[in-house]
Amino acid sequence: MSLTERFIENFLLTDRLPYPKAVSMEPVGNMCQLKCPLCPVGARSLPQAGRLMSLETFKAVLDKLPFVRTIDLYKSGEPFLNPKLTAMIGYASARGIRVVVSTHFSFDRPAEFFEDIATSGLERLVISLDGASRESYSRYRVGGDYDLVMSNMQRLTATKTRLRSRKPEIVWQFLVNKFNEHEIATAQKIADSLKISLDLRPFCLSDDVPDVEFEGTIQERKAHWLPVNDKYIYHCYQGEYGYPLFGGICLQLFTGMVVTAEGKVLPCCEAWDDSSVFGDLLTESFEEIWYNRKYLDARARFFRKDFTPQAQSVCFRCNNFGVAPSLKDKLALLATVLRKNVWHWRT
Repeated sequence: MSLTERFIENFLLTDRLPYPKAVSMEPVGNMCQLKCPLCPVGARSLPQAGRLMSLETFKAVLDKLPFVRTIDLYKSGEPFLNPKLTAMIGYASARGIRVVVSTHFSFDRPAEFFEDIATSGLERLVISLDGASRESYSRYRVGGDYDLVMSNMQRLTATKTRLRSRKPEIVWQFLVNKFNEHEIATAQKIADSLKISLDLRPFCLSDDVPDVEFEGTIQERKAHWLPVNDKYIYHCYQGEYGYPLFGGICLQLFTGMVVTAEGKVLPCCEAWDDSSVFGDLLTESFEEIWYNRKYLDARARFFRKDFTPQAQSVCFRCNNFGVAPSLKDKLALLATVLRKNVWHWRT
């Protein structure tokens, strides 16, 4: 091992690793009105019951994360099913934290709902709308109402204009698949007319989720969902398919954290099952969790050949990343950590 690699390992695999500036928190766990077939919640594939994060839990968790500057307030469910969501946004925003929410936005609400969003302090609202017609949208967003989502986007933009509110930034997230790729130009025109951003994203086939198995083979899912244009197809689906899916090192183990509705900690957004928990922020400090044996062993697998963990976790049944990263990969990880994490001083 070179001196450079030894330095990187000593920095990233010990209590010298800085704290993450960004975390994900789920106001709603395993609850959604839609039945999107490749979502663990939509497919009804998770064994745990649905749950809502209480405002008290949200505050208690956030109080243990004073270094956090961005919160993605969503994960395994529709965030707006939680009646305390805007109160959570307001609490975090008052502390100078940037809050992002992702929603399917397919629900009927009164005018006050849109005013609450526009005045809550929410920085960014991502709206999942995969298509520019009812037909293409309903292929994946099973149970969703295209016209209702479009109407809600229009109502929110009109409310922002009326209240002269800059926030939230509205982003139309469009997962490109075989059934909607011909509508990209139409979607762009609609987005431009509403003065919102259109975020065109490749379609994921959920083979990156180690906790959940979906029906059908990966080849069947590729044939059914993937578009023609390679621009909107992830590299791992082009050419010969195989594991690991991605190159490099899992960044989430070093630069982020997911907090469930019950205050439990998951190592990444691809972990869904309760058995994948790394800690509990209602009973442990952040430091105890961030440097515990599960985290340290999961990180070490990228640096030590033939590594035998003391603590097994979801990371050791995940096929998303290889276990022999190059020095270039390690340097890239170090640079990302220095950019995305925040220094701390142990007391």
